[in-house]
Amino acid sequence: MNETRKQKLNVYAERINRECLWEYNFSNSEIIQLAQHGNEQEKMFLFTKIMENATDVLKSLNIFSIRDQREMLLNYNVPKFKHNFLERRHKILKYFITNQSVDIPELRWNK
Repeated sequence: MNETRKQKLNVYAERINRECLWEYNFSNSEIIQLAQHGNEQEKMFLFTKIMENATDVLKSLNIFSIRDQREMLLNYNVPKFKHNFLERRHKILKYFITNQSVDIPELRWNK
C-alpha cells in the first residue's frame, strides 16, 4: 500500500471515529484493520455505523475495498429507525457504487 493511500485511510478512519463510533474506543488503526481485514460481521457493523452517522458517506466508505463496498451495500437492510432518510441514502449510494438504476421520487425531475 502506497503512502498516499495510507494517509487517506487515516483521514477516513479519523472521520469515522469522530462521526460514527464516538461511543466506542477504537483507534484509527483498528478501524482501518477492521475495514481491510475484518470478518463479514465486523465489516457490516462498521458499514452500518457509517451509513447511519457519516456526514460524507461516499468518502467514508472508501475505507473499504470497492468489492466490499458493493457487497455490503447490496446486503444492507434498511432499518425501521430513520427509515426514510436511510432508504434514500441507500438508494443514492446504490446508484453511485453499483450503477444500478434507482427510483427516488423526491429527486425526480419535474416534467
